[in-house]
Amino acid sequence: MSYEARLADYQDGSDAKGIVRLMREYARIEECDREELERLPEILLGLDQGFTVLAFHERSSNVPIGLINCFFGFSTFELRPVVNVHDVIVTESHRGQGVARGMLECVESKSRSLNACRITLEVLADNPSAMRAYQKYGFGHDPAHKGVDTYFLRMPLSE
Repeated sequence: MSYEARLADYQDGSDAKGIVRLMREYARIEECDREELERLPEILLGLDQGFTVLAFHERSSNVPIGLINCFFGFSTFELRPVVNVHDVIVTESHRGQGVARGMLECVESKSRSLNACRITLEVLADNPSAMRAYQKYGFGHDPAHKGVDTYFLRMPLSE
């Protein structure tokens, strides 16, 4: 099958609906779906601190089947931007068909155009299929610290 991946336009009604639909699908999997996600495209537009990639099946190019949200950071060692892949979702009916690869290629292209020094992401140990996909694409351990695992830790802040 053939897929197209491109940068989303938060102001485009079709893209905005697709972002909300895919993020709500992802949020249901993570058991954190809530009505406020309807405002996500507007919030992302106002932040101006990242970008979203959408994937489309070639035959129905107005309904996205995949999404990656990315946010910018900064490397104080490299003195260049870092792109962090924050959310990745491929709708269930299209998983395992190369959709994520196409979106990652788009993320890489955008990151290179921004002169980013690297792309980072976090993946949970209980998601081996995602880990394999990311490794296949070229993600791996930090070359400066071979064989050392990096842990993603979090500290929730109350509202």
